Amino acid sequence: MDSGQLDERIAGWVREHRSVIVGLVSDLIRFPTVNLVTDGTERDCQTYVASVLDSLGLETSLYSPEAAPGFRDHPAYFPGKDYVSRPNVAGRWRGKGAGKSLLFSSHADTAVVAPGWSSSPWEPRESDGKLYGLGSFDMKGGLAASVMAVRCLIELGVCLNGDVTVESVVDEEFGGANGTLAGRLMGYNADAAIIPEPTNMAICPATRGGALWRLTFRGKTGLSFSGETLVNPLYDAGKFLVFLERFERELGRVHGPAPWYSETAGLPAIATRFVAGDLTAALCDVGPERCELDIWVECYPGTTEQQLMQQLIEGYTAMFEGAQVPEFRKMIRFLPGSEVSPDFSLLPLLSEEAGKLSGAVPVMRGAPFACDAFIFNLYSPTPAVILGPSGANAHAADEYVEVDSLLMLTELYARIIVKWCGVSRLTEGERT
Repeated sequence: MDSGQLDERIAGWVREHRSVIVGLVSDLIRFPTVNLVTDGTERDCQTYVASVLDSLGLETSLYSPEAAPGFRDHPAYFPGKDYVSRPNVAGRWRGKGAGKSLLFSSHADTAVVAPGWSSSPWEPRESDGKLYGLGSFDMKGGLAASVMAVRCLIELGVCLNGDVTVESVVDEEFGGANGTLAGRLMGYNADAAIIPEPTNMAICPATRGGALWRLTFRGKTGLSFSGETLVNPLYDAGKFLVFLERFERELGRVHGPAPWYSETAGLPAIATRFVAGDLTAALCDVGPERCELDIWVECYPGTTEQQLMQQLIEGYTAMFEGAQVPEFRKMIRFLPGSEVSPDFSLLPLLSEEAGKLSGAVPVMRGAPFACDAFIFNLYSPTPAVILGPSGANAHAADEYVEVDSLLMLTELYARIIVKWCGVSRLTEGERT
């Protein structure tokens, strides 16, 4: 059987197993796996994923991140997290020869439930080709596609040369990354990794970085009956908001660094929370002693946390001379941007196979978000590319993944596995 015939068998298998693919995503949605920042509820979902991988005959491990050698001493470890009952899971399909290895790395946790859902976020609902549910797009759909791609090839009787590993980690949201770090320290590395984050089928060899800071502005309250000098921190915070709005607007006019961001303009600089004053008092007749402003600001690969902070401070003080510089408090870890080399050999293969499937030139660009890819690209021997399904409303009400993209992604992953890892042989009694 030549490569073209195997591709046809893969396509047929995916078509015939549409309900099974949607069913797996639906099963994953039903598990509440909200990341609670310091804790989480991923255990039952991870146990289920482990059972699925084990049923396929993969060498499956369900392990605590704390079991990873050197976990807490690693420079990328971020403290203050609880991993009791929050296991990672990995399943390895051993190859028969000396082919290249491939790793699919997804996360099981989701963001919090946003207000405004039209139905239960944990009850999957398919309508008009869209599968709704919390985590369907970010990123249980991509996790399911990677699992089903492996199942497809196993059921077609494919024997690979290289190893394939599918992992589902905990604690990715809110800058977790410790789950992904644990996977690397446990030895689940490969010649290449694909992260099924939702990219709308774009191939993303780079990701942005980002920081979530709490800015504190301080003042002096009271009434100036005796000539006291009063400082209302709300005014300085208001100036910073004016600056931040302009800062984000100006970033939207500037292209990012080549090659992955040269055609993409704009970085988010968002005020996410603003608190001031005594909220328990019935009335207030004086200004607050302090106010706090939370901001999320993204950056391109190559920008450090200190450089990003300095860029904000310098822009703010240039716009408002003499304004109070706030205290910056880090709320989550700084997520550095990262990228793979433009000549990474997985990229042309992804582009070729994606183009064949879609019938169009695939989009290849930097991802418009930050994620755990930096753990791979900065702290491991495994270069990682991001490629996931189409959908909408990540971290928002009525999140959904497009079913057609799930099917295409499953087929694409299977084809990439075959071409990257190499086929040793096809066993007798192939199933179609």
